[in-house]
Order: sequence, then C-alpha cells, then structure tokens
Amino acid sequence: MNQVNKILLIIRREFVSRVRKRSFIIMSILGPLLIGAVGVVSIYLSQEESEDQRVLVIDDNYPQFKDLEDNRLVSFDVQPISIDEGLSKLQGDQYTAVVHIYKNYYKTHRGALHFKKQPSINVQRQIERAIQLKGEIYLLGEFDISETDYRRIKTPFELHAFKYDPASSKSEQTNYLPAIVGIVFSVMIYMFIFMYSIQVMRGVLEEKTSRIVEVMISTVKPFQLMMGKIVGVAAVGLFQFLIWTILSLVIFSTAQYVMYDQYESSQIMDGASMAKELQGEFADQSPINTARFSEEDNIFQMLERVNFPLMIGMFIFYFLGGYLLYSALMAAVGSAVDNDADTQQFILPVTFPLLLSYIASFIIFSNPNSPIAVWMSIIPFTSPVTMIVRIAFGIESGDLWQVWLSMFLLIITFVGVVWIAAKIYRTGILMYGKKPTLREIMKWIKY
Repeated sequence: MNQVNKILLIIRREFVSRVRKRSFIIMSILGPLLIGAVGVVSIYLSQEESEDQRVLVIDDNYPQFKDLEDNRLVSFDVQPISIDEGLSKLQGDQYTAVVHIYKNYYKTHRGALHFKKQPSINVQRQIERAIQLKGEIYLLGEFDISETDYRRIKTPFELHAFKYDPASSKSEQTNYLPAIVGIVFSVMIYMFIFMYSIQVMRGVLEEKTSRIVEVMISTVKPFQLMMGKIVGVAAVGLFQFLIWTILSLVIFSTAQYVMYDQYESSQIMDGASMAKELQGEFADQSPINTARFSEEDNIFQMLERVNFPLMIGMFIFYFLGGYLLYSALMAAVGSAVDNDADTQQFILPVTFPLLLSYIASFIIFSNPNSPIAVWMSIIPFTSPVTMIVRIAFGIESGDLWQVWLSMFLLIITFVGVVWIAAKIYRTGILMYGKKPTLREIMKWIKY
C-alpha cells in the first residue's frame, strides 16, 4: 500500500468514526434549528413589543405635559393626581406603567417609571423622548419661537451612504446586511477552527496515552498519521457546514414564505404610494436624494443582494486554511504531552492570535479599512477570521492584492507549520513520562 492510500485510509477512519457519533448528528441538526429559533423568537418579541403600552403620567406641573404625543409603542394618559393614587390605578389592568414627572423637572430633568412588568429599553426611550419633546416645546415661549418653527429646526439630519463606482459613473446605496453576514461567517470560522483543532489535539493525546499509536506507527509513518487525522477531521467540519447550509436555506425559505410574504406585500404597496408622493414633493432634488423612496426592502430582499457564492467560497478557503494551520499546531501539542493538564500551557499561546482576531472582527466591522483591519486580514494567524469581514463589506479593486496576498501567505504558512509540526509529532508521539520543555521541542525541530 503506497503512502497516499495509507493517508486516505486514515482520513476515512477519522471521518466515519466522528460522523457516526450521536453528538455530531445532534449538533448538525440542532445548530441551524437553534439559529432559526433565535430569529423567530426575535421577530415574535418585536411583534409583542408593538402592542400598545398604556402609560399613566402623573404631572406635578400640570397641564404642561397634558398633550403628550402617543407613538407606535406607547399611549399616554396625563392626570394631575398624586403618586399614591396613580400606583393604586396600576393595580388594575387599565395601565401597564406609571410615569411621575417631578415638580422640579426643569432643574433636574428627571422622573420616575413604575411598572408591573419590565418594559423594553425601546419603550423607555420612547417615553423619555415624548416627555423631553413636550418639555422643550413648553420652553419655546421664553424665546418667542413657535412650535411649527421648532419642529422644522428639530428635524433630524440623516445620511444615506452611496458607494461611487468610477468605472460606471454610478452610485449604489450601501447595504450593511452583507457586513452582518460577514460577522456571522467570521464567528463560524472561529468556532469551527477552535472546536475541530481541539478535537485533533485530543485525538492525538488519546491515541498516545492508550499506546494505540505504537501499533499504528508500525504500519504508517508519523507524518501520514498526522495528516490523515487533520484532513479527516477537516472533512467532518466541511460536511457539518454543508448540512448547516442546506438546513439554514430551508429555514430561511420557510420563514420568508410563512412569516413575511403577506405582511411585506402590503407594506411595499403602502411604501410605493408614499414614494410617489415624496418623489413629487422632492422633484427638484437629485435622483440620489430620492433614491431611497423608490423601493421598500425587507430583510429577505436585502439578503438576496448578498453575494453568497463568493462568501461561501471564501468561507471554505479560510476555514480550511485556518483549520489546517491551527490543527497542525494542536497535533504537535497533543504529541508533545502526556495528559490534559500539560496541554493548558501550550493551548493559550497557540490559540491567542485566533482569539485576538475574533475580538478584532467586531472592531473591523465599524472600520473595515483601518490599518489594524488591513494588517490582521493579511497576517496568516489572524486572516481566516478577519478577512471574511472585509470581503463581506466589499474590497476596492485597487486593494484586491491584499486578498491575494492574504491567501498566498496563509497557504505558505500552513505548509511551513505542517513541516515543523511533523518534526515535533514524529519525536513526541513516542515519548512518555517526561514533560518536554521549550528547549527540547526546539531540538526536536532541528533533528
């Protein structure tokens, strides 16, 4: 049997033994279901929050806050009663909360919220804004400003970002949803690399402590055994990702059909009629300024604009590159020690760049072209997690060299790390009863 066949045999053994485990089957099915359940629960909670919150407002400055404006979440009933009377009314079902506006409101700008059931932060913010707006309007008389003029001044300014393409001389409104998809993919890469590389280390350690490896080494070379284990576990990870992708697409399509189609169709029709009115009102403005009124997108329509083939292709490459890099290091760690306790001193230094890149990915989300984003997406030990976020944002054609350099360095570094790990694995896998020092490990590499 030649060397390739031996490696393929080990790969098959690792793949089959792990795929047949009950934990693999459960997590392969349960993972997408949990992600889908989180999305459904979030939608359900947002719908629950849309129910009207009936708030009794006790105004010690009555009637200054008499005409508080209701909004989508909150309806107000302002009364000049005491706080004790208000709290007694809260015992029934007429009100969900009581707000007490203090007599010295214009000095302290504070009040109190009493509730039976904790309202969401969004509801509290809506109550605060309504009271703040009414208090500001009341003070307008001191400056001889009408409420109409104040509302015109108070209108918030909103920036809509458009990416300009010099080649086509066109601007396209930016969509931050692909960046969120990139964050999700980076978290999955981090999770898969860490989880499966640890499995490689524990598998090597178990075979070493049980002395099974002594029998296996008599028929295959240490390098063949190490590569077979690494590639076999990688195949398990890709297989699980394939299952997750298929189930996620099924859940996505079902949710779009069941939960959003009818609701969003009515919203789009309302948005279309509003768009015509607004386009007529702003006819003298540039097309870019009115572009946002031309289409009412829901989350599913925005997801359709995400380049999923590119994202999935980059995910597979960076997952494989990052996994092969870190699993080779973990295999070396597993071969160099005799028990789990000894692995702790090596795991943290080995996985620290991976953890750092996971933390940095959320920073890169806010500024994907910063120097730290560029360097961490090029350095091989951090690029698997960080580059996927930058790709999701979209990289300028002039910066594509950074992607190619990142991929090239990841491949070269993996080859070098495998060569070093193989030297450590070859010596350490048959060494028992001695805790190796860093100096001894360096000697193994030089053999």
